Amino acid sequence: MSTRCQIGFYEEKEKDLTKWEALIYRHSDGYPGTANGKEVGVLGDIVPFLKWWAKDRGIGDLEYCSARLLQYLCNKYDKLMDTIEAQRNTDVVVTEKPKFTGTLGHGICTGFHGDIEYFYAIRPSKVEVYEASCDENCTAWKLIKSIKLAKSGA
Repeated sequence: MSTRCQIGFYEEKEKDLTKWEALIYRHSDGYPGTANGKEVGVLGDIVPFLKWWAKDRGIGDLEYCSARLLQYLCNKYDKLMDTIEAQRNTDVVVTEKPKFTGTLGHGICTGFHGDIEYFYAIRPSKVEVYEASCDENCTAWKLIKSIKLAKSGA
């Protein structure tokens, strides 16, 4: 079974998690891990990108930041799938991408999924990690970690 998660983008002061500006779905490996990447997980994939983005551009343009994070995650996933497929076929030259590459990695959402285990709220200054006990309205979540990205308003 996959560990599914969603990643939401929020204005700094928005407290209502149902009022996201953009929402991304991750089909597997949705557990937090660590921001420094020592433990594999979402934080090791998104925090370095978000810190770089915050420094050079700022996270305030949530639509653009979310689009570029999705692109980054898809590229990273596709590269991983290409590597796995190439290792499986060491005696075969891979001339085209495997059919499964990119089909279940990440996507854009129009609402919360009821089967996610973690939720990541990205704000201009931080990433909040929640354990998801998603009810019909996705309101019964528990904040388990907060990672600082930049000064508020950056």
